Amino acid sequence: MCALTSIPTVQSSGKSAASREAWYEIDLGAIRHNYRQLRRHLPGTVKIFACLKRNGYGCGAGPVARALAAEGADGFAVATLPDAMAIREMGIDLPVLLYPGPLPTSAKTIEALGLTVTVSSLDELECWRAAMSVTRIFVKADLGFFRAGATPQDIGRLLAAAHVCNDVEVQGLYAHLSELPTSVTSDASEQFSRLQRILQDAEASGTRPPIIMMSSTAGVLRHPAMDLDAVNPGALFIGLPETDRPMRPVTLRPALKAISTCLVSVKRIDASLGPIPDIPGFRSGMTIGVLGMGWGDGLPRHVPAQAEALVRGQRARLLPPAHLEHLRIDLTDVSDARFGDRVLLLGQQAHQTISHEEVAAQWGTDVIGIYAQLRDHIPRVYV
Repeated sequence: MCALTSIPTVQSSGKSAASREAWYEIDLGAIRHNYRQLRRHLPGTVKIFACLKRNGYGCGAGPVARALAAEGADGFAVATLPDAMAIREMGIDLPVLLYPGPLPTSAKTIEALGLTVTVSSLDELECWRAAMSVTRIFVKADLGFFRAGATPQDIGRLLAAAHVCNDVEVQGLYAHLSELPTSVTSDASEQFSRLQRILQDAEASGTRPPIIMMSSTAGVLRHPAMDLDAVNPGALFIGLPETDRPMRPVTLRPALKAISTCLVSVKRIDASLGPIPDIPGFRSGMTIGVLGMGWGDGLPRHVPAQAEALVRGQRARLLPPAHLEHLRIDLTDVSDARFGDRVLLLGQQAHQTISHEEVAAQWGTDVIGIYAQLRDHIPRVYV
């Protein structure tokens, strides 16, 4: 008797989860809850620019932006043009800041979508001006991150140059706290002091932009004094506080509810196949299943020892090696498992749960690393 699993069909980008044998379940209610947790800690004058880089941390930039816009988000920040386009395709006309990444070769699209670009130098400013009729910018300051951004020594000249250009709209200035080891950079208080000196000079010269923004997730939870005009957290919305020492206590819920796939094959191993492979866990008479998901779908290429998945509410061990689009699972102790059954690599099934922390340990990463490994070709089901 066929026992194919009923597969959800609510999804983004026009693709049904039934169009392939794997999908992610994303909890938009959790994302909205997490936004409200942050908003209640912030003064009403402080804007929230939600950082939705890496396709909204793998959860889908467009649907996540729509959920946050419904809660009152003031704008968004992304690192790639496709993420910005996904937000605009949802009919959202709030400000969208492009982090460093897109180049002036995409200026026509950027201008048509009403996006704001990041500028870190006089050279960048001139390149963008040459490509656009009106250039909307945020100036970025490097306070010790040693990445993009003008140094404290150069930023005054950049602000002054942008200020006198009739074809440039300076919407804001932002910086990010350094994530480099403290042995090679200064602490948060010194970085904030650098920004305050930049702002004092800008006030004196009449070039202070209307929005100053510094705090991402860890910053907004640990350093309330750095709220300024706006904050732009990202990991917070998917349920990660990014710090274990928050000054602002929040109760966050994970946005990624489940990583689901199906049994695309089930069979019992018998002697007609020849010698049993020299693979841990393989034995004669065992029942194996094949999952419709592999390392090409973001799973680890090398199956970790003791890695498990849930089938019919029971734990079953994953078997090496992983393949590009398939992965074996030991179903010997799940006697009622059938072709088409749903399998969870993360999430809850019956009374069993595989947590984010367990998956992170199996995959050799941290929880945010799970989100970073979510692949865009896998459909998302929004619940």
